[in-house]
Amino acid sequence: MEFIPMEIRSPYFPRMVRLYSRLFNVERIPMEIQFRKHAKYPGHEGYLVVENGAVIGYIYGYTSLKGQYYHDLLARHLLPETDWIRDAMELVELGVAPEHRGKGIAGKLMDTLLEGRREEKALLTVRKENTGAIRLYERKGWVVVKKGFFPHVPEEYFIMGKKLT
Repeated sequence: MEFIPMEIRSPYFPRMVRLYSRLFNVERIPMEIQFRKHAKYPGHEGYLVVENGAVIGYIYGYTSLKGQYYHDLLARHLLPETDWIRDAMELVELGVAPEHRGKGIAGKLMDTLLEGRREEKALLTVRKENTGAIRLYERKGWVVVKKGFFPHVPEEYFIMGKKLT
């Protein structure tokens, strides 16, 4: 098992997109377009976990800035607690193939991404019913900042935050 930086030009990038599509049952092409767009955002950083040539996990995030779709959506929802959105990075995507869960991969990916970030804090969103992920985040020092977030979907999400400095 190898942890490597996420590179758009790498042969592993399409494999990551396929894993994401499998995990979330979504079309591959629109997600690849979105991931390529995110890779151009300031502070973008990501990592893949590769085993025997297969991508079995991934994580990425970037600096949260005004004018970015999710930044602005979070900022509106976090009112009046706007301190969380200032000088923050967004942990955008984290996934591990089901057959490789429970081995500490997600936690190691998160530690790798957050280590050395310049932002003061980090934000993420997670579906309310994803209790396994919420427990992982809480073990890693994340707190629920706001409940009742519905980012243009019927499912409720939590906004979670973590102080980095």
